[in-house]
Amino acid sequence: MKKIILLAVIVTALGFSNVYSQISLKIGPQLGLTSPTVDYSGDVKDFYNGTKYGLRSGLHYGVIGKVQLGPLNGRLSISYASLDNNGNANPDQPNSTLEIKNNIFMLTLGTEFGFGIPFSPVKPYAGIDLLFTTISGTYNFQGTSEVSSGEKSIKSASRTGLGFSIGTEVGFGKSFVLDLSLRYNLINLFGKSYDGVTNSNDRNDAYTNLNDAADPNFSAGNSKHPIGNSRSIATIQFNAGLLFGF
Repeated sequence: MKKIILLAVIVTALGFSNVYSQISLKIGPQLGLTSPTVDYSGDVKDFYNGTKYGLRSGLHYGVIGKVQLGPLNGRLSISYASLDNNGNANPDQPNSTLEIKNNIFMLTLGTEFGFGIPFSPVKPYAGIDLLFTTISGTYNFQGTSEVSSGEKSIKSASRTGLGFSIGTEVGFGKSFVLDLSLRYNLINLFGKSYDGVTNSNDRNDAYTNLNDAADPNFSAGNSKHPIGNSRSIATIQFNAGLLFGF
């Protein structure tokens, strides 16, 4: 009986040892390109018209941390991106201009499933993330009808969404991993709202908040309330990270 108990203890200990040996922690900086898509893209005319946000691509940077247990990774990242655009705001006014800037702070919590390639340092993976994002910024109209000129702030707003990714880890040396991924982020999947003053007679009210839900006071031909539909904020990210494992 004692031999059986001893054998069970040894097998259990070996099992825990095997699991522990597969656990690893990796952390390091990330850098990449964030491209707006769906209603987050477009032209500055779209921002003026209240249909899209009119932003173009910009760089992002931050930090990634991963905990690996066998084929699964737990992933945590913090990143900051700055997107902007400028140009003619109103086609009927050749001298009207607009400059837009959005600051995006994103906290990502997710999981990845990877599979190793025998005799290769390459490990492809696919993942899903929960996104917590805060967006703020500024806009600056000049010489545009129904909008006062000068720089104004876009109030900070937080949204929750989902992200999907495919990528690969490439190991080199004893401790370093190059992490390359393509990520699609549905930033405002949850929590859309119109936060402006719904009875306002100032068109600026449509721009000083994120306002990704439709304006309740929208009506065709009402130039003070241009946002007639909810708007989807999404990005495509090309991401590269250099992780140190220990």
